[in-house]
Amino acid sequence: MDVPVALQVNQGGTWLLTIWRSVINTCVLVAWSLFSSASLSGELLELSVAEADGEYKLRMVSVLDAPADYVYRVITDYTHAYRINPSLTEVKILPSNHDGVIRVQNRSEHRVGLFSFEIEWVGDVVETPHSRISITTIPEIGSFHSGAALWEIRPQGNRTWVRHESSLKPKFYIIPVIGAYIMKNKMKDETLATFTRIECNAQIMSAMDMEQDSEHLKVVLNEKENCIQP
Repeated sequence: MDVPVALQVNQGGTWLLTIWRSVINTCVLVAWSLFSSASLSGELLELSVAEADGEYKLRMVSVLDAPADYVYRVITDYTHAYRINPSLTEVKILPSNHDGVIRVQNRSEHRVGLFSFEIEWVGDVVETPHSRISITTIPEIGSFHSGAALWEIRPQGNRTWVRHESSLKPKFYIIPVIGAYIMKNKMKDETLATFTRIECNAQIMSAMDMEQDSEHLKVVLNEKENCIQP
């Protein structure tokens, strides 16, 4: 859930590197600004990013080392989305006026050198329990002309097969070639980090529900110190 890196130039010729990061999110799944140093302990099956006409499309498929019920709970816990996107400063659930639709608003804050800026995203989420989560960006509000995302979750014993696809068309100007190159690589790194945090938090939730030994539970949680814990 979402994540561009835009290299901008003003009329005076001053270069400004502006990094956009935001999930799923959700995102929920739209802005995912996480740490590229994170590593996925599960099995990465596919990861690709493509750009055409200013729209960036991402696809990732992985098998996570966590039960599907908990993976689903982490992804759909929108009010605690900071667990997989620590740059978020505000999350609101807005009225959607449609049955079965959850409208989510995210704000995130980012710093690059001396510069500080905000990213805003609003999207409609439709959930099918333990199966699919579909997200549509609302272009009238926020930092994107358009966007969409899909999560598909399938149990594989105590592991979980997860497919995520997303598209975003930012409102910011992105310099051709070099800007697109930076952005695509950043999206890959941050999506890997998002999956890692989903897996990590799902493992913590599972351990908390199953572990009766409080001392052993502390050990389990300490082993997940690189994960934003519930």
